[in-house]
Amino acid sequence: CDETCGSDLELDECGVCGGDNTSCESPELFEFSQSTQQAYYFFNSVTIGDYNLSPDDWVGAFNGDICVGSRLWDTSLCNNGTCDLPVMGDDGFEWTIGYMQNGDIPTFKIFDASENVYFDAVASENIPWENFGISMIDTLQGVVFGCTDDSACNTDECATLDDGSCTY
Repeated sequence: CDETCGSDLELDECGVCGGDNTSCESPELFEFSQSTQQAYYFFNSVTIGDYNLSPDDWVGAFNGDICVGSRLWDTSLCNNGTCDLPVMGDDGFEWTIGYMQNGDIPTFKIFDASENVYFDAVASENIPWENFGISMIDTLQGVVFGCTDDSACNTDECATLDDGSCTY
């Protein structure tokens, strides 16, 4: 799997070359239940700031604070580097209460496995959820919301996207 002649490395159950079957365990905030109501959001590019995700990072979809889908973001396992994110809808069963309804717009988060940090993520387009929908979105970028105006009293040096919270 590592394309080295004579190598004895094999793909683990998670699809990782030489892996130990632990990378397919989703981060705690990214756990969700399967539903019969589903849509798929495809992203051409997913980044944290200016950096592409590593194969151990995760992308999650949310309806409010409820995770409705997630995926390990290893682009080598995707279709020409464009990965899909399954987004579940409310199908009437108790384990999907609060999941997506037609017209809802999902929000997204990125889990940076190397830093063990969650980032809010902003999609280049807000496409409403619909059952069996297939949506193509150009970019998803992990951001830190906060005040980015240097002249404000509450400038947040870690913020990468202004959230309108600045005070003067």
